[in-house]
Amino acid sequence: MQYECKTEYQDESLSDSDTNSLNQPVSREDHMEEKKTSADVEKTMEVSKSEALRMVRERWPEAFRVSSPRPLKVGIHNEMKQTGEFPLPVIKSALKLFTSQERYLMSIKPGRSRVDLNGKPAGKVKLKEAVNAEITLFMRSEQQRQKHQRIHVGELRLVSVGKPAEQEAPEQTEAS
Repeated sequence: MQYECKTEYQDESLSDSDTNSLNQPVSREDHMEEKKTSADVEKTMEVSKSEALRMVRERWPEAFRVSSPRPLKVGIHNEMKQTGEFPLPVIKSALKLFTSQERYLMSIKPGRSRVDLNGKPAGKVKLKEAVNAEITLFMRSEQQRQKHQRIHVGELRLVSVGKPAEQEAPEQTEAS
């Protein structure tokens, strides 16, 4: 995942000194230094899903327990965004990874309490949400079962599409 930083200048009122500096030739070293700086910015803004989850878990350990997860409050991403501690892409990555884990999905049971960022109760899991979690788990198990299903060579039979075996035998004797 990469974040893009775009800067657009809409100020058309540049002074003469500004336009003169813009018309100056740029050396190769200056250009390379400029590229290096923008690449460094991209690297610092690029965060993997697991790194995003690690950062969020460090900040809110009561809400994001991996070993024994609890259902999160509906709309918790808005609460996280309002704190201003993480950019939205980091929040989305962390939540996607956390809420797609098997343990988390197994914790989604009807009537179970949801938690806010501090681990305090914030609503209950609805039946529809629990059913959706069960369906997701079932679909994953089916995909895994089909993925690991193997064809055993001992069960295969070869079928002849050509001439019957009786007719092939005389031709083979004539050729020899």
